[in-house]
Amino acid sequence: MSDDVARQAQTWVSLLLSGEATTADARSLTAWRGADPCHEAAFARAARVHGLARTAAAELRTRRPDGRSASTRTGPSRRLIIGGAIAAASAGVVVLAGRGGRVGLIPPAADYETAKGETKALQLADGVSVELNTLTRIALRPDAGGAAFELLSGEAMVWARGSGRPPATVFAQGGETVLGQGRLALRCLDGEVRVSCLEGSAQVRAAGGAVALPPRHSLTYDQRRVMPAVPIDPEAEGAWRRGLLLFRNERLGDVIEEINRYREGRIVIASAGLRDRRVNGAFQTDQIDQIVDQLRLAYGVSATRLPGGVVVIA
Repeated sequence: MSDDVARQAQTWVSLLLSGEATTADARSLTAWRGADPCHEAAFARAARVHGLARTAAAELRTRRPDGRSASTRTGPSRRLIIGGAIAAASAGVVVLAGRGGRVGLIPPAADYETAKGETKALQLADGVSVELNTLTRIALRPDAGGAAFELLSGEAMVWARGSGRPPATVFAQGGETVLGQGRLALRCLDGEVRVSCLEGSAQVRAAGGAVALPPRHSLTYDQRRVMPAVPIDPEAEGAWRRGLLLFRNERLGDVIEEINRYREGRIVIASAGLRDRRVNGAFQTDQIDQIVDQLRLAYGVSATRLPGGVVVIA
């Protein structure tokens, strides 16, 4: 993703946050996002970084000092019209047109979700269970069976045990993964879905195609394409369940983005040259604040701590 595309995405997010975006802006944004998969991924990342969905949801829950709901305010800019909704599924939000032509964002409804650093285990149906990792949101899909759900964002591990039972079905970003018996790891972030088959075999239908995913393989898809399956290390895929973050020859920029999903506050890389530096390591999620010191000692980066849990590394 180029710096120019990232800047454009930031500009779109800033416009939406300003409250001055119009329905015409929303249409232009939809066209820009659809022009290139990189645009879509950049917008999804910018929206998540800014906490756009959380801000919009909080706004809808805010009440005035006189006790009335914010939705009863006079003035057109805060009244949302559902009929003017434009889906923005890959960013995990919906763009809603408001009276006066302005737009805002709300997240899609989730039946279960986890906070930063939290995990949660669920029994979906007889023989089918799921464990949610940090900052994960899912919505049940009873229309597709009792063992079906949609991964709205985040990361989940799915078990389907025993023959003769309904398969586990996971929807994400317009795709569908079906597991009859075995274990899956799924990750849905930045408009991209990664499906890893750890045990058994799975069928993945996405972007107009269908792929049989064998055990110990993973594939990645978005709304436009499905990448070829590649071999994986099953132990590394489920490391988060053991409280570990494993990185093998990963970009420091990607490592920091992953760490930020677990840590309160935010780590920011001030030097552009550091983002492409390759990192290997294993970090414990229950000692996440020690990661900054480990990076400083192992890779010689400097770290400046600021209020609010912000750390700038250079």
